[in-house]
Amino acid sequence: MMVGLTAGMSDNWLILIPTAPQYVPAKEAQERAVALFKKIAPEADEIGVELSEHPRLIDCGANLERISCPSCRQELGFGWWRDWMDQEANLSFPLKPVALPCCGIVRSLADLHYDWPQGFARFSIEAMNPNIQDLPEGAEREFEAIIGCGLRKIWQHL
Repeated sequence: MMVGLTAGMSDNWLILIPTAPQYVPAKEAQERAVALFKKIAPEADEIGVELSEHPRLIDCGANLERISCPSCRQELGFGWWRDWMDQEANLSFPLKPVALPCCGIVRSLADLHYDWPQGFARFSIEAMNPNIQDLPEGAEREFEAIIGCGLRKIWQHL
């Protein structure tokens, strides 16, 4: 797993997003989370918060290997997924559930299983080239306590 390293002209990001796509923590919580990230990754090129009016895809970049159904685990085609993404993007990602083509279970884009993890969020805290292999033991729980909800960790390689 190539994380936290800069190779050539590529960049790696460690991004934390709420598991609830619409959730945005209070400004004070955002500032405390940035301060914690700066302690954990002091050599990062930059650390900051991104906010948006509607949920947006926070992708893993070149790390994405497959997308599968959260119920039957069957792989979903990238073409089918891109078509669904295009439809949702035109509607500002309301993340409307639809019947999946594999087993018919009704889920949203946010519910799919992404390998490597990615997700949808209005809020993210991001470290560019953090120069760490992973968050230290207990740090994810500390971020969750500060932010006030569960978080998903995304390693993005661009």
